[in-house]
Amino acid sequence: LQFLYLIAPCPRRPHLTPAMFARAAVLTLCASLAAADTFAVLVCGSNGFDNYRHHADIAHAYQILTRGGVKAENIITMMYDDVPYDVLNLAHYGKLYNKPAGIMEEANEVYASVKDHIDYKGDDVTPGNFAAVLTGDEAAAGGKKVLKSTAGDDVFVYFADHGGVGLIGFPKGQTMAEESFSGALNAMYEKKMYRQLVFYTEACHSGSMWENLPKDRNIYALSAASATEESFAVYCPGSPGKRSYVDGKDVGSCLGDIFSIHWLEGAEKMDLSAETLQAQFGKIAKQTASHSTVQQWGDLSIGGDMAGEFEGTGKTAATAAAADASVADDAVNSRDVPLVVKYHMYLNSPPAQRSERAAAFIAEVKHREATDATFAALAEKLALPVERDISTKRYARCHTPAQQAVVQHCGPYSDYSLRHAKVVTAACNHWQGDLAKVTAAVKSVCAGM
Repeated sequence: LQFLYLIAPCPRRPHLTPAMFARAAVLTLCASLAAADTFAVLVCGSNGFDNYRHHADIAHAYQILTRGGVKAENIITMMYDDVPYDVLNLAHYGKLYNKPAGIMEEANEVYASVKDHIDYKGDDVTPGNFAAVLTGDEAAAGGKKVLKSTAGDDVFVYFADHGGVGLIGFPKGQTMAEESFSGALNAMYEKKMYRQLVFYTEACHSGSMWENLPKDRNIYALSAASATEESFAVYCPGSPGKRSYVDGKDVGSCLGDIFSIHWLEGAEKMDLSAETLQAQFGKIAKQTASHSTVQQWGDLSIGGDMAGEFEGTGKTAATAAAADASVADDAVNSRDVPLVVKYHMYLNSPPAQRSERAAAFIAEVKHREATDATFAALAEKLALPVERDISTKRYARCHTPAQQAVVQHCGPYSDYSLRHAKVVTAACNHWQGDLAKVTAAVKSVCAGM
């Protein structure tokens, strides 16, 4: 009190005393800390009942962040929003669950908290709108909600969907290329839209989206898999222990992804104000190591910050138990989930629906066989070696237009065919960025489809 009395009065002399300067500095620091806030962007990039888990992952993340103190008005959510009301979601219509439960009293329904807070639904879930949200471009987003964060704020982004080398997926076969993705991040940096940005990516080959990230942009990222790996789903139909069941009813689709459920269920259990991002990464990486290599990217010093600065306080469900290691025992490759779901539906369909479900399963098998044959023919046409360089670091000017050529001549990428995007990347690298050669081969192969 005596110290405050000495520095508080305004002296009549026109110059600042050391005490006044110190007081001003303290007040400025306090004001800046008070003004700092946490913003978040949560993106489900898929649609269809086969992708139930992505919707549940995002809904669960929203629940954890808001229960943990992140302001709802600071969160932007993108979700096609078809899965809760899909006719196949009969077991729990209008609801989403991210983990199994023996009885309803133990179940954590995650859709209720987010359903009235989805900012981009249906056909508004696009790569262009995602970029507009990140960069605060309200005009490009058609006047919809975009990030309003400043240089003093922290931003957390979580993306869940399918991916391929240098691509992340969006509904109805749309994709966002690494070049556009990095461009949006660069624009955020140039526009000073964050103090620190933390970005979690749940997708196959998600590491490929971060290979070109500079380490001086105050960005810390986790990828669910390396650039060469696919990610895995859990709590799937047909798994031992009825792990796709809630209250004795089979949901009929995979409830979560292995990276995401270890993060989300861990966050419910932990006090995130006392757990660093690095510690969180270490646990998730260990728990998923038998299937995919979780990786960290960018400014790794941010890993020393508390997860609670970005994800809320955590410990949002008092009785929550984090997923144990046995969850991985029956994990399903993300590319195979549509096949598993359709096969399970066929086996469990009533007589009146049996032929319809059989046709859906057979159609999925045929799609996979045709896709594999097309990209095998493309690799042969371009004389690609068995050991292929699929890095996105070189010949960047070839990668995006070559992928666009695939979409133009072969049709949009599907959840399954994205696994073959690496063939196009390898072709650009093998032929040293010769775009004309790659696109000519794509056109030739797909013309005969």
